[in-house]
Amino acid sequence: MVSRYQIFSIICVILVTGTSTSFAQSRVSSSDIVRQRYAERELLRNPYWDGFILKYEGNCEDATRKLYPIAALGLGYEEAQTALGECFLSLAGLSDDQSPAPARDVIFAKQAFQNGLDWILVAARSGGFKAQGVLVALYAADLGPDRDPVEAAKWAHLYLTNATRLNLGAPVLAAGAIDALEAQLDRETWLAGKERARDWTPVFPSPSKSTSNSLKKPVTKKP
Repeated sequence: MVSRYQIFSIICVILVTGTSTSFAQSRVSSSDIVRQRYAERELLRNPYWDGFILKYEGNCEDATRKLYPIAALGLGYEEAQTALGECFLSLAGLSDDQSPAPARDVIFAKQAFQNGLDWILVAARSGGFKAQGVLVALYAADLGPDRDPVEAAKWAHLYLTNATRLNLGAPVLAAGAIDALEAQLDRETWLAGKERARDWTPVFPSPSKSTSNSLKKPVTKKP
């Protein structure tokens, strides 16, 4: 049975991908290790991580309740917004394996899917590269918020050129979705999306805007 401490350590590895190579190559003293373990235990007591841990455990029902108040804070909480969005998509019936995508009209009728899509858009529009990757995958599966092929290509280019992702050296996890999307589009459309991406500017939500309309309350009981 994997402990919550082990799960938290894995999450730290996933989220904190920007550690410098010089630090990795340096010698770590025993006192440094003790301080690191202490810091990790202190963070584990921080309720910020509860939702991420529950999501990792596969308990999206409870994770949404923990993630929502953090995601609703707005700017700077794109990780929580993305995790919340992914949980709602999961509750709506979307699978992260290679299963065929559900019919667009069926999945769009589910409130959990609409909530998930809304939160993914909030994080993606703020510049969150993980959310942008999820959005690209949705477009590739014909489950994007619209059926505008230029808009789909725009998000693919924004993900590929995302400065935060590049600075962190994060892998291109959406590579498969991008390849699938590019195969669906002609060259003119792909380049039009690239041009639209160049003119794009992020939209940063305020706490009040993050909690408005369909984002106001997490609905999980009836996906």
